[in-house]
Amino acid sequence: MKVGAKGQFFVIATFIIVSILYSVSRWMEPASIIDTSEIVTRDEIFMFNNIVEKATYTINGSKDCDDLNYALQEYKIFAEKYATSKGYNLDLNYTVAPCPQPNTPTTVAFNITLISPNSFLKAEFSCGWPAGCPI
Repeated sequence: MKVGAKGQFFVIATFIIVSILYSVSRWMEPASIIDTSEIVTRDEIFMFNNIVEKATYTINGSKDCDDLNYALQEYKIFAEKYATSKGYNLDLNYTVAPCPQPNTPTTVAFNITLISPNSFLKAEFSCGWPAGCPI
């Protein structure tokens, strides 16, 4: 073999190997890729998770039992108004066990439901105050 023939053989062999590898990779690729972009365009799940998370922040940030009741009532009004502006139906219910004394521990139970044309999301949980909720 001449020197030029060896170079040509190397170029042709490299091209053939790359072509085979490319063909195999295209053959092994799935025929269709599942489109999950629709989930991202719907924000009900993200909004619902945010409502639950901020409810726990409201409990954790309260200084006393009166502040807890006031902050939860304000948060309920804000969250339901915001959900209505997005076209959703939010039912944020909570119960605060009575505080016998100003700074004695109490329990807050939540029942949160978000309804939209595409989703029905519900959460029930309870937290202790002033111990706080796990975040």
